[in-house]
Amino acid sequence: MENRSLKECLHDPLRTPLNWRTRLQVAIDVAAALEYLYYFCDPPVFHVTVSSSSVMMDADFVAKLSDISVIDPTDSNAASFQEGIEQRRRELVYQYGVLLLELVTGQSPGGGDGELVRWVQEPGFAGSMQRMVDADLGGTYDAGELRDLVIVARLCTRTAAHGAAAGVSIPHVLRYLQGKVEEKNRGG
Repeated sequence: MENRSLKECLHDPLRTPLNWRTRLQVAIDVAAALEYLYYFCDPPVFHVTVSSSSVMMDADFVAKLSDISVIDPTDSNAASFQEGIEQRRRELVYQYGVLLLELVTGQSPGGGDGELVRWVQEPGFAGSMQRMVDADLGGTYDAGELRDLVIVARLCTRTAAHGAAAGVSIPHVLRYLQGKVEEKNRGG
């Protein structure tokens, strides 16, 4: 891909930093790709890892997922296959939430995604939100969109972090983010 990986776009000091609008569009692009792969492909994709190193950027900075594989549903019984898909969807919601935190903060999640996830799960995280924004943005971002993206990341990471059934899904996240962008474009 022309602009290599999202990880390089976010963390290479020799590159021009991604602006807020591009970061928000990357979040939407990745959610749209995940929705397609897990809800519209037949058979559903079984393995995708969502991280800044597996998101590739084309010449126009449109995000594309890499390292995608499928499984043959005839290899296992229907119940365990469906259970595996549901578990994988929950894992992807969590990974997506971590990716959103990386887009907002510009910080690499590191080994266990722990520090960023702990921050967004803290009760007082909203008070520190402005301090956590990537300094490379130079303060040029929409505060409402920032808040919305961080809240989505919080919901995505809370679900898996507490082992509960997914309370949020990729299609919900995609519709929500698209709606917020459309609302902003209409001037609302």
